[in-house]
Amino acid sequence: MTRGIAFGLLLILVAAPHAVADVESERFLRAVAPLDEPRGLCVDIPGHRDRVNVSAALVVHTCKWDIWNLDQRFDAPAFARGELRMPSFDLCAGVNGHQTGSAIRLGACDGSAPRQWIIDEGRVRSAAAPDMCLTIGAEPSTLTPGGRRLPSRHVARSLALAECQSPADDRQRWELVSPQR
Repeated sequence: MTRGIAFGLLLILVAAPHAVADVESERFLRAVAPLDEPRGLCVDIPGHRDRVNVSAALVVHTCKWDIWNLDQRFDAPAFARGELRMPSFDLCAGVNGHQTGSAIRLGACDGSAPRQWIIDEGRVRSAAAPDMCLTIGAEPSTLTPGGRRLPSRHVARSLALAECQSPADDRQRWELVSPQR
């Protein structure tokens, strides 16, 4: 009986989507400027663990260095090809519009223009509208809901497309960093 349970657990681990991913190539997409969060702000799917909402617009959130963080990990080789692919969910970030304020949402990694990005001097530009950049909202960060541990010690801000311009430089510069400290 014990051997059967162990074999069943092994099958579950092998079949899990993240178990086959190359975690060594996964990175956080972190804002270069810390803004008002000294621990850094990383692109994030709203929610945590079993409450992750892949249909919600992406946000920036305190980088999750020391806790579960699959909702902040991007595939570095895909990034180099202009895809913002989140391997744990097999989805890619894209836009539905090309004007200021257009939300960044996850969808199938289909290579379509709304899912393609140009990486240029730390900026992440929409391939469909190269004058528009991935931009953190100008509003101050707010505390996120705390869940089991109230109050939360993490903050979040909005994320959307905005015109690539120097006044927003500190909210438009990105870097890929290891999720390990």
